[in-house]
Amino acid sequence: MNRTWDRVLGILFGLLALFATGVMISKNWQAFLEICPITDLLTWDENIRLTAVYDQYQDYRDGKIWRATLPFLEAATWPPLRPIFSLLLLASPGEWPITWKDSFLGLAFYALCFPSIIYIVSRISGSFLFGSLVSIFVLALSLHTSETPAYSLSSMLETQGMFILLWVYWGLYKLYDSVKDLKPGESLPAGSKVAALVSVVLILLFFTKYPYGLLLFISIFLFELISRFPEWIGFIRFSVKVHYKGIRLLFLVVVVLLVLSLPVLRVVTDWNLDQRSFKKVLYFLTVLLFLDFNYFLYKNRKGLAEISPPSIKILYLYAILPCFIWLFTNLDRVMSLVNAQMIVNKFVRSFILSLFESPADKFPASHVFSEPWIFRTFFLFSLSAIGYWVYLNRKEKISSPGTKGEGRIDSLLAKLQNISWPKFLKDPLFAITVIVFLQYIVIDASTGNKQLRHVFYPLPALLTILSLWSFRLIQISEKSRRFIFSGVFLFFLVWASSLFVREAGLFSQTYLSKNQFCLKGFDNATFEPAREFAKEIDPQGKYVAFNVFHDEENFQIPGRILASEFDLLFRQKTVEKGKYRNDSKYKWKSWDEFDKAVYVGPSCNLPPKILSRAESLGITLEQIKEIKHPTGDYCFKEFRLIRK
Repeated sequence: MNRTWDRVLGILFGLLALFATGVMISKNWQAFLEICPITDLLTWDENIRLTAVYDQYQDYRDGKIWRATLPFLEAATWPPLRPIFSLLLLASPGEWPITWKDSFLGLAFYALCFPSIIYIVSRISGSFLFGSLVSIFVLALSLHTSETPAYSLSSMLETQGMFILLWVYWGLYKLYDSVKDLKPGESLPAGSKVAALVSVVLILLFFTKYPYGLLLFISIFLFELISRFPEWIGFIRFSVKVHYKGIRLLFLVVVVLLVLSLPVLRVVTDWNLDQRSFKKVLYFLTVLLFLDFNYFLYKNRKGLAEISPPSIKILYLYAILPCFIWLFTNLDRVMSLVNAQMIVNKFVRSFILSLFESPADKFPASHVFSEPWIFRTFFLFSLSAIGYWVYLNRKEKISSPGTKGEGRIDSLLAKLQNISWPKFLKDPLFAITVIVFLQYIVIDASTGNKQLRHVFYPLPALLTILSLWSFRLIQISEKSRRFIFSGVFLFFLVWASSLFVREAGLFSQTYLSKNQFCLKGFDNATFEPAREFAKEIDPQGKYVAFNVFHDEENFQIPGRILASEFDLLFRQKTVEKGKYRNDSKYKWKSWDEFDKAVYVGPSCNLPPKILSRAESLGITLEQIKEIKHPTGDYCFKEFRLIRK
């Protein structure tokens, strides 16, 4: 097809893809407003993240700049990127409550995936038409899944991860395309913007959610070992000769094995690794290893520059290093990640298998696709295309320069460094394909938190990359076969597009009734106690709060499920003219900024530690009101602060 027709048809189908995306935005938001009964609250994680944003908003407004900025720098559990967006939304004009704005932001990120796919695929394939068709294909498959509609209407981080990960793979494609012909020690030409692109997209992914970035770094590192194995052997030989000897080498092996063993120990032993003392030891060991490794890199930078693979130099210096510096500057960040590693939730058997499972009535869902046969056959076709391409390029090798070893072990390493290595491993499309496969494998192997949502954020990238192999197959085939392979891709496109008009399809009358849109669920009555107590809050009151449902001893009681709802709704009531902050002896050395106190808990008996806390600050709590909820699970008490 000539360039003019490609552009004309590409524009037409591109507009069709954007039209379908627009319809999806309209219908999903309609579902949020008309179907979902709980729009004033978010899910647990989102509530906690948003309460912190409320506090920062008030501090910025009141001129307490450092106190407002510090949470962004601490950011132990959630990176600061999404809270920054939420803060801007909270400060923006409009009548929508912040829960609506934050939920719509999740929908916006999902919608932005599809024009991004048009751009990325057209740049890689050189065909604007193909980019538009892939966008329609990915929209059809990703939208008609078990959980994507619900996540598109939440302020969870999945859709933000979807959007940014697409651009991460574009950055990685550009990187591997730029370095495929470079030898160890060579650099990108002057003026190249690839390093900046890689840096921005990978750091954005890391600052979307720390595990997203770390798990991808592991996948990239594994691919680097596979694709440039002889060069990495050279790196290891150099490292052992000049730095990692004796105690240093033993320390490196022990710490690396300790970190890698965490997922295994969690499964095969009864050891309680979720202890602060253990996590502190792990933190200091990894920090020491990190500092020593970077000292080695700096001290031997000239020698390493001549032997290091050019791709890993860019990835490490411009993305991995700054992310790890950020990670290690806060002990709580590392502890939070280790704590997350210890969580075991067996909602699905395997993230990978869930992509192929058939729909079932199981709740929560364990399948991804509502029509899994489309993905099953397309995946098999794509694997066949990859296998065929690898078969055609199997004989092309890259010869390594002959080197001689000194000693038995070094001689063995030298033989490994001298072996010829397949050239196809450096192909940029093959590179991002292996990395996205490794991403799913690493997620599956490293976490016991088998929630289906962890499958979804790489899904648009996976479908996009697999689609690119259809174009690669068309490119490398003889003219007589191009029509056949083009027809096969069009068959999958039509098959997937048929979902738009079938039952529960985007353009069907059952779209709103057959899909799950409400991540918070439909049990509105459960959250009424929080709303009822919020009505008792004085909008102009300045409250120090004791929400004992957050305390460890109350984790298993019925009222625990509303802990974050109390925090959010009470802040919403006081955000404009009052103040509501949870007490902390580390953060609040005095209560001079408050004139009242609020207690919510399972019992109306005030815990002794609260009375002791007030006594230590020279304050008497004078009770104003007490409300016991009819269920007996919640008690609300309000006090006036009397200073002695």
